[in-house]
Amino acid sequence: MEIRIHKTEKDLISAVKNKLLDSKSIISIDGVDGVGKTTLSSKIAKELSLSTIELDDFIQENQDGYVNFIYYDRLLEKIVSNKSVVIEGICVLQILNKIKIKPDASVYIKVVDRYGFCNGQIKYYPYGRSADEVINDRKSKGFGVGYEADVIRYHYSFKPHENSNFIFQRQT
Repeated sequence: MEIRIHKTEKDLISAVKNKLLDSKSIISIDGVDGVGKTTLSSKIAKELSLSTIELDDFIQENQDGYVNFIYYDRLLEKIVSNKSVVIEGICVLQILNKIKIKPDASVYIKVVDRYGFCNGQIKYYPYGRSADEVINDRKSKGFGVGYEADVIRYHYSFKPHENSNFIFQRQT
């Protein structure tokens, strides 16, 4: 799959618009915490006259994880009732996969520094290490892993930073 990297919201939204020929579309917005998923999904939804769904609205409270604690039946009902929607959240491709939905367009947001390095990439999927090594290393240093273990495993198995239709690269 050819990855298209966009550095402005305007270019990204235009590219997503051009990809979606059908008015009934599902667009996923993915990225680690704090990269601007909610903001970008709101802008895309407004531009394309779509509804938005935030995965965090479907998470069971007070759980030590993410992917296994989504109210999948409610999420599926919401998607089906909207038909055309922008869905944003961490691990979005994995969650949609569990309910057998493939987005028509997928966007991965990553924030890079002025040298082009992505801190989230180093934290969640460093080269040459397995997901379990990264998780165990975080545990041994006293960091809580909770939902971050899901995010780490997700990046290793789904590789959204490589497999999304569009990469939105924001600079810090």
